[in-house]
Order: sequence, then structure tokens, then C-alpha cells
Amino acid sequence: MAAMTMRAFAPADESRAQDIYEESFPPAVRAPWHQIRDHRADEHLLVLIDPDDVVVGLSLIRHLGDTRMTFVRYLAVDSEQRGRGLGGRLLMSLSSHVISEGYDVLLLDVEKPIGEHADEDLRRIEFYRRHGLTLLDVPDYAPPGHGESGEPVPLLLMGRVLGDGPPLTGAALQDAVAAVMLHRYDVRD
Repeated sequence: MAAMTMRAFAPADESRAQDIYEESFPPAVRAPWHQIRDHRADEHLLVLIDPDDVVVGLSLIRHLGDTRMTFVRYLAVDSEQRGRGLGGRLLMSLSSHVISEGYDVLLLDVEKPIGEHADEDLRRIEFYRRHGLTLLDVPDYAPPGHGESGEPVPLLLMGRVLGDGPPLTGAALQDAVAAVMLHRYDVRD
């Protein structure tokens, strides 16, 4: 496959990036596009560009406060190009980007594989597992409802240590969950 590059989102990317985003996520887990495009100061909207300078994937990440952790809010590739290794390339490029910015833990949540979309949710979990993330042992992980509809969506937390830091167990896992709840979901104890 030809070389792909990751770069910061630019206004010229909007149409393709918005299409990829909206076709990839149901309203229950999707923020309105303007919030993605005009993201917070602690977030970065990144796009994966093919050799013809066409957006083929995107990721919105948020650095979690003063920790060395980064949360992946959204990661998606063009639906017509899925199954060609783009998701893996996007995740690899994203990991390199996060490391270059001084962060060494990557976290994200995935829908719990229940209900009518369980097969799709399991495929997504397996994709992340193939690329080094693990399901974290957080039995009571319960972020508040979000997305355009605000309905609660049962989620699981996944993560990966990118450097040589401690594994995401014990106190390190508790710190990760606390950082996600505070800096991603604004849940304060």
C-alpha cells in the first residue's frame, strides 16, 4: 500500500472528514460535527491522507490533563476502504503522534458487545486487540450519556502503554479511569 501521512485537520478537509465521521458513528455516540471541527484546546483533530492528498481517515484525541495519557474520542476510516489496512495505519500513525507529543498511554472506550450491534462491536474490539490495546478490568466503567442523543451507551475501556511505563493495572489503572472520567467526561467526585 502506498505511503499515508497523518496531519492536523485543515479547513479543506472538512467535507471528506465530516462524511467519514458521520458514516462511521451512530448519533448515540457521535458529537455534533461542529464540536469535532471546532474542538477544545486540549484536543487534536488529525486526518490520514492518501498519496493523492485525499482524507481517508480521522481521529480526534484529547490529552488528559497533566497526565501522560491521551484519550481517543473518535477513530474512523472511509467505509469504502475498510478492510485494506487503513485502520491499522491510522492507529499506528496516531500512536507515533501521541509519543512524539510526550504521551505514553493511549485510552479509548468501545461499545459493550450487546444487542443488535454486538457483532460489529466485537469486530471493533478485536481490531483494537490486534493492534496492541487490551480491555481493561474496570467492571463498573460507566461514563455518562453522550452523543447527539444523550442516551447512555454501555461502554468498555481499552488501553495500551506506548512507552515503558507501568502496565494498566492497580494504581495505574485507577489513575487512568480517574483521568478519563475527569478530563473526557467531566465527572467530578
